Amino acid sequence: MTIQFGRAHFLGLDAAPEGGIKTYRAQVAEGTRRDGPLRRLQYLIKANYAFNYIWWFKTRSNDPARIARLGRLEKRLLQPLASTRAMTERAAEFANSDFHFASAMLDTALVSRFAEDLYKPQRYNDPYRSNFEHVGSPEQSDSPFLYMEPQALLENANFLEICASQAMIDFCREVLGPRAALSWAWSWISQPGHMPYQNQKWHRDVVEPLNFLRIFVPLQAIGSREDGPTELIPGTSQMREFYAMRRFSDQELEQTKVAKGAGVVFAEPGDVYFVNTFALHRGTPPGNRRAILTLLVSLSPSHRTPSIRKLRLREVPERLRPMIRANRSFFRHLIR
Repeated sequence: MTIQFGRAHFLGLDAAPEGGIKTYRAQVAEGTRRDGPLRRLQYLIKANYAFNYIWWFKTRSNDPARIARLGRLEKRLLQPLASTRAMTERAAEFANSDFHFASAMLDTALVSRFAEDLYKPQRYNDPYRSNFEHVGSPEQSDSPFLYMEPQALLENANFLEICASQAMIDFCREVLGPRAALSWAWSWISQPGHMPYQNQKWHRDVVEPLNFLRIFVPLQAIGSREDGPTELIPGTSQMREFYAMRRFSDQELEQTKVAKGAGVVFAEPGDVYFVNTFALHRGTPPGNRRAILTLLVSLSPSHRTPSIRKLRLREVPERLRPMIRANRSFFRHLIR
C-alpha cells in the first residue's frame, strides 16, 4: 500500500523500494524478519523517513547548485564538529574530479572468494524488473543483468570482510565525514550479447542521499572495452545541464565528453575506485561475462536501507567482529 499526499507518500508494509527487494510482509512470511506491533511501527517510521527524504525532499529538484547547498547543510546538522574540518588533499581531488582510484586496496584472494560466491547457482534478480527472478547458474540465463539477492549479499561473510577494509572506510570518511555509513550494495553479473541496458546508458544517480559516494570493486580483470568498464565524464557532478531523471545519448553529450575528458576505468581484482555517481557515467556492454560489486556509502540512509534485516554482531563470523566493532558507525545500517 502506498498513499500519496502531494509529493509525499506513505508507504505501507506491502511496498518495495526497488525490484528484487522483498516487502516487509514477504520477509515476515518467509521468516527473514520477526514481526510484532513495535517492529512494524519501527519499520514504517524508518521506511517512510528514508523514502520521503529521497523522493520528496531530495529529488524535488536535482539542480546541482541546490543539491550542493542542501548537502552542506546536512553535513553541518549531522556532524557539526566535522563540517569545519579542512579537506584532505585526496578528498579535495575527489570533489573536483568525482573520482578516486586505489590500486591493490583489497586482498585479491578475498575478492576471488566473493566472486565465487556470486557465480554459484542461486537466486538472482534485477532491480529494473520487479517481477524478474532467475534460480540457477548464470550460464542458464540470457538476462543482461543478474543481481545477487540483496539479503544474501548483505549477509555474505566475504562481502562484509571487503566492507571492513580500513583503508576503504578511511577514504569514505575523508570525503563524507565521520558519519559515513554503508547504506546499500549491489553485486551483479553483466552478460554479453545485449544492447545497452539501463545503467549502460549515460545517466546520473539522482535518487540517492544528498551526501553519498559509490565504491566499485571489480571481481575480475577489466582490461579492455570487451570487459565492460565503467565510463565517466569527470567533474560533471556540478554541471547545471543534463540533470534530468532520464538516460542520455552519446550525441547529446558529445561536446561535454570532449570538454571534460570522458574516460573508461580499467582495473584488476583488488583495485577499488570511488565515484560520485551524480556525475555523468555509464557501464559499457561487455563482450565477455563479467562481475562487479558496488557499495553505496552515505550520511543519510538510502530509501532501500530499511528493507534489510539487520544482523546481530554475534551472527557475523568471529574473525570479522573486531573490525566491525572498530567501525560500528560505518556498519550501523547493517549490523546492530
